[in-house]
Amino acid sequence: MSLSLAVNAIEMNSCVANENELKFTSAMQEKLSDEQLMLKYAKGEAWAFEQLYSRHKGGLFRFCLRQLKNHARAEECFQEVWMKLINSRVNYQPKALFTTFLYRIAQNHVIDIIRKDKKLTNETELEEEFHSAEVNRTHQDIGAALVEEDKLVKLRNKIESLPIDQKTALLLKMDAGLSLEEIANVLNCGRETVKSRLRYATAKLKSLLGEEK
Repeated sequence: MSLSLAVNAIEMNSCVANENELKFTSAMQEKLSDEQLMLKYAKGEAWAFEQLYSRHKGGLFRFCLRQLKNHARAEECFQEVWMKLINSRVNYQPKALFTTFLYRIAQNHVIDIIRKDKKLTNETELEEEFHSAEVNRTHQDIGAALVEEDKLVKLRNKIESLPIDQKTALLLKMDAGLSLEEIANVLNCGRETVKSRLRYATAKLKSLLGEEK
């Protein structure tokens, strides 16, 4: 079942929401925290899922893409992570941040994919955001854009060479924007361990990029 069909099915089968809850305006919805939205979604309010999806789809897809290094695989993983969240929504607890809940599902699923297929292609693709700005660029701007894109490609390739624990911590920080505490919760390790992994990852990247100068 596709993600959209699953959401529609849940909405159709959900309990009738309280009349006051149905009158939430867009502005009111946007002010709710991720955790509040997840609790409402767990009760069957599909609009809350739409808000969560809108807030986190970009970071989650970039995380999947950089971990799996293949656009098609990342898209599949992205959809499956949201499906797992849909299926496990009733187990969500307010004491756990939504980002921790979401990225723990994502990290576990990525690990499962890698374990099942150790022959993942090393081909990398740039995210659409790297190209979207080029549409309206003049010919004079293209040269500078290519130089900048080349830098991004090199950085991304170097990130791929990092040890898996350092790479994962770095991507959770860069793509998902998680705090040290949130990353620690996702990876089930201490805050100081996360700091150490990020420090070593940063030092390694500087060293690798410095070798090319």
